[in-house]
Amino acid sequence: MKKQTLYELFVELQQREKPVEGYYAAVSLPFNKKYKIGITEDGYPIFFVPSTSTTFSVDINMEMITVLFGRVCKIYDTSCSENIYTIITLKTGDIDIQKYFVDIVCIILEQLPANYSDITLAKEIQKLVNLFSQLSQPPRKTIQGLWAELLLIEQSTDPNYLIRSWHIDVNDKYDFNDGKDKLEVKSTTLPQKIHSFSIEQLNSNNNSNLIIASINTSFVGQGVNIFELKDRICNRIQDLQIQYRLNEVIIKTIGNDISKVSEMYLDYQSAVDSIAYFDAKDIPSISTENIPVGVNNVHFDSDLSGIPSIDSSRIIDYQSELFNCIRL
Repeated sequence: MKKQTLYELFVELQQREKPVEGYYAAVSLPFNKKYKIGITEDGYPIFFVPSTSTTFSVDINMEMITVLFGRVCKIYDTSCSENIYTIITLKTGDIDIQKYFVDIVCIILEQLPANYSDITLAKEIQKLVNLFSQLSQPPRKTIQGLWAELLLIEQSTDPNYLIRSWHIDVNDKYDFNDGKDKLEVKSTTLPQKIHSFSIEQLNSNNNSNLIIASINTSFVGQGVNIFELKDRICNRIQDLQIQYRLNEVIIKTIGNDISKVSEMYLDYQSAVDSIAYFDAKDIPSISTENIPVGVNNVHFDSDLSGIPSIDSSRIIDYQSELFNCIRL
């Protein structure tokens, strides 16, 4: 069963009759029967992860999630049972956040060793807590900008390599950097390929190659949103750590804009048709030598309309693993 269908287990629980008082309705996860997903009285998703101690760690109570360590729980699956669990609960009815929560928790659980300790479990849960704490932070990039980066990953021949090269910090100078070459994604809703650059972006290290990916798109009533792009990418990725990194960068980038993501669709086909790649050396720029001493944070717009784009034959000349991921 694919990760994207795990949420359906929770949806099925919503249709079941309520169990007898004192029991949680739950079902085992397909990749490991000892882990269970259930439903709270309020209709929220809740995970049950077996523990060995009832006095191990301090409970966590955040705006979006709670974690109760080492609780004796009564669960009704196909029959009644009782065990010690660490309980992870999401406290929102937002369907997209619920799907995101289910995906992230399942990725974490699937990576746990067979005989994990309570200490190991607590460390992994802390990753989840740290991640969801980002949902109270302001967004670090526009939804359009993140969508364009995801589109490039979705269109690539090797999404694993691109995700590994994806910015660790959204304030990094370039969107993709494998330690040798750089790839920067620019998007616009204008018909022309006019993009904003910082002077540092187009004056890169002489020993690195820099390619600019240009994407034209627009917000539409029916299109593809960020979550749908994420799911398409995950369907091509088997590595759980890469899946986690994909989700991590997304949630750190959109922050408290997550509730808006499902309602913001962009024109997928026009964006795909518009993708063009340019060598940074060909783009009109300002030399750092022309900037007076004491002048900082210089930004400017460059029109790429009259610049020749890079074709398949030219991309080979770069001898770059990063650029080989690009689908021209």
